[in-house]
Amino acid sequence: MADYRRRLATVGLIAGAALLAAMAVLPAGRAHAATVVVREADKTEKAPERRAFVMTDTQGRMFTDQDMLGSFALIYFGYTSCPDVCPTSLQTVAMALEELGDDADRLKAIFVTVDPERDTPDVMRQYISMFDERIIGLTGPKPFIDSMVAAYNVKYEIGEIDPERPKDYLVDHSASIAFVGPDGKLITRFGYGMTSEQIAERIREIISKTTVN
Repeated sequence: MADYRRRLATVGLIAGAALLAAMAVLPAGRAHAATVVVREADKTEKAPERRAFVMTDTQGRMFTDQDMLGSFALIYFGYTSCPDVCPTSLQTVAMALEELGDDADRLKAIFVTVDPERDTPDVMRQYISMFDERIIGLTGPKPFIDSMVAAYNVKYEIGEIDPERPKDYLVDHSASIAFVGPDGKLITRFGYGMTSEQIAERIREIISKTTVN
């Protein structure tokens, strides 16, 4: 547990440094460009019968919607160069997995990049290792990512690109975490700002009432 807390403290320092770095490269007046599109939990959303997708994990293996069947899943869309919201959200996911204990074995935690230009499998693998290596990183060609984005009804938009710093752009994106059942259907969304304790408590409540065949 001490090692885990030290790792989280390190992640917090890295996230803070990344935020300062991002603000340093932004032109005057763009300090608010890091704001993301925040989607709170939406219990009225009607989930489609099937959310099909084909992606690639950080080991270069194909990962599809069929690989999720039979397990609960936490799915977060973001990118590794995100200065604030993504590291905070992935830290929350990692802490929720820790708090779930053995119940975490019943779910898959998935991080999907919306920035395939910069987020190669190697970059994502190193990034995820700062949080929890149980998290599955997914990337792929932009059309494949857009298909998964549409399947889970999230949004993202590439920010303005400075020709002098073409790799320093930001990406606005949905910040909620989708919670999906063993049948592949959306159960709910955890809004940005929910604590790991709140998320773990809600997950435990749901899975305790669910029998997986």
